[in-house]
Amino acid sequence: MSARHLIGRGGGLQGGPRRQFWKVVSRVISIIAVVAACLAPQPSEARPRKPPLVQLSPAEKLTEQGLQALTEKDYSRAYAALSEAFRLAPSAEGLLHLGRLATVEQRNLEAQDLLRRYLLDPARKPDEPMAQLVQGVIAGPLPPAGRVIVLADPGALVSVDERLVGVLPLPSPLLLSPGDHRLVIEYPNKRLSGQVAISAGRQFEVRFDRGTGTLLVSLLPAILTVNDLGTTLPEAQSDLATTIEQSVRSVEQTVLPVDQALLSAPHLRDCTGKANCQQLLAQKVDVEYILHASLRRMDKGEGYSLKLAVRHRDITDPAAAVETKCPRCTPSEVVNLLGRTLPSLLSGALKRKSSTLTVTTQPVSAEVLSGKSRLGMTPLRRLLWAEPIQLTVRAAGYRPVHTEVTLPPTQTLTLDLSLEPLAQTVVRTEKPKIPVYRRWWLWTGVGVAAAAVATGLVLGLVPMSHDKVGWLP
Repeated sequence: MSARHLIGRGGGLQGGPRRQFWKVVSRVISIIAVVAACLAPQPSEARPRKPPLVQLSPAEKLTEQGLQALTEKDYSRAYAALSEAFRLAPSAEGLLHLGRLATVEQRNLEAQDLLRRYLLDPARKPDEPMAQLVQGVIAGPLPPAGRVIVLADPGALVSVDERLVGVLPLPSPLLLSPGDHRLVIEYPNKRLSGQVAISAGRQFEVRFDRGTGTLLVSLLPAILTVNDLGTTLPEAQSDLATTIEQSVRSVEQTVLPVDQALLSAPHLRDCTGKANCQQLLAQKVDVEYILHASLRRMDKGEGYSLKLAVRHRDITDPAAAVETKCPRCTPSEVVNLLGRTLPSLLSGALKRKSSTLTVTTQPVSAEVLSGKSRLGMTPLRRLLWAEPIQLTVRAAGYRPVHTEVTLPPTQTLTLDLSLEPLAQTVVRTEKPKIPVYRRWWLWTGVGVAAAAVATGLVLGLVPMSHDKVGWLP
């Protein structure tokens, strides 16, 4: 390297390699500072930007308007906005808003119906706090109601009495108060309607034919349910009731709770624990079978004894019955035991065949017994289980008839009997002999003779003519 490279323009020495190194470093730092200053945001750009405005859909705008009207207690405007929002975009949240409106309007049954279906909607957005709040609202007692399953092509809006209640398919049956209701389903280009009459506790199936516009209403078969399980296990009452309902559905029946049935026969309220009273109630509400479920604690409080009985409304003997003990069971284990036992019991009971027995006799009003059970007096017509029975027919003064008969399934067996009179025994009773002097006819004759003698004497002393009587003047 020449001396020229080491000497600067002023003729002085440049200071060696160390000085050059620090000069390069200072230049790099200056360049970094300039770049950083260029990249730094300007004061006007450092202000937080406003979020871009979100364009709401017509349904969302109507929902906001409806909720605002609900806050202002303008319920008619709230329903108009919320129902129109649901028409434009049906959703589980739309059911929630309509349910909230029904709650503040104290339309309790409608609120429970809408909120139950909100919870059951598979498309519902996860919202655990709201779900818990809704659970608390629907946990109260259910007002008298019937259930309606609506069957039609999916996508139709469903209204009851001009109030929107959902869109098909419904996740659960509608809950409607007893009485007449107008049911409407709406497609984009068609509207179908019909009248339905609802009974408390019963379940109905309504079918709409979109092509013909016809409406078919069917009353589904039900089992009158006397559920006394919650008395012993109140903490598991809901799970026990759900298990009973699932078991009844497994045999293609529906549950008719006893409290709903009693609306038709309140005079039977105090005797529903008795079998004959349950049968009278079943006849009143026109159901064939009764399920009575009861639970009691075992001795020393260790475990439970579950008792189930299924009866026909017209037959004294139960169709099926079982009592199962569950030692050291927890409430959840009792629920599981019920779920294992009840479906098979119901299936066997409903498959059992019945038969009709008719008995006439000569004479009438003879007593008919099956074993030791009294069936009634002739002429008799009774529904019994189709099986062999020991029959006794008896009447006072006649020989009883004992016979075994086999009742044919789903048919009538007729017996016409003539009872044989008992043999009559003639008993002769001899009267004690009465002495002659004590007989009435003897003394009567004596009296007559004495009277005749006395009369003759008198006549003999009286003269025949006055001329021969000299002492007369």
